[in-house]
Formats: sequence, structure tokens, C-alpha cells
Amino acid sequence: MQKLLRSGIRNSVLQFITSKTREDKVTVRIDMSSDSDAARRRLDAERVTLIAEGFLNRLGFKRAMLHPKKASLEGEKYLIEVEVQKRTATVQVDLATGEIKGYQFEESGESSFPLSRGMILLIGGGVGIVVTALIILKLMGFI
Repeated sequence: MQKLLRSGIRNSVLQFITSKTREDKVTVRIDMSSDSDAARRRLDAERVTLIAEGFLNRLGFKRAMLHPKKASLEGEKYLIEVEVQKRTATVQVDLATGEIKGYQFEESGESSFPLSRGMILLIGGGVGIVVTALIILKLMGFI
């Protein structure tokens, strides 16, 4: 009875609890827990992505290396694609239980240039300064 009172207070619903209202609340709780739609609502794309990231973290990949790309629902399982370094990991999570049913690593088809944008700008700026210095020296007659 105290649990029902506490849950009533938590929900900020002040009611006079009789034996009939207690039975109604218990019945509603049982119906909601057995409903498969309620279980599906509990596992959404955000929670399933966190499950997949935690799994990959346990495999040895740091969270900083993980970049979620896509989460999709296919039948009774979620497929989560996570970019890991230069590969893409596909993790399958069961919708009903939230368990990992399988995973796969694939090489990314994207060709990535090994130099970052900042490094390219630094190299281009250095080449521009050298060319400008050579032109100035030639105009002054030193070369």
C-alpha cells in the first residue's frame, strides 16, 4: 500500500486510495508491461545507438573514435551504423530484448585525403611565401 501511495505522490496525483482504485492501478500496470508496443516504445533510436556505442567501447574502441551515422528499424531489429576510424561498423540490436544479435566491420568506400584542411592551408601558405620571396629577390636583382 505504501508503494501505491508513493507512486501516487510521485505522479503528483492526490487521490483517496480505496481497494477498488488499488486494483485498477495494478491492472493498468500489468496490461502496460505485457503490451509489446510499450516495449517497442522503450527502445528508440537514441537508446539503441547508446547500446551499440557501449558494445563497441567494450570491444576496445574509444568513444572519441565512434561517430554514429545511421540507425534504422528493419523488422524486429535495429541496424546501427557507426563510423570507427576508417571503417563502418554495423551493429544489429534485437527490438524485443535489446540484445546485440550481430555486428560487422566494413571498410569505408569514402576516399579520405590523409592531410587535414588546416595542414593543406599551412603548406599552401608556405609555398606562397617562398614564391613571393623569390619574386621580390629577382626584382631587386639578387637572383
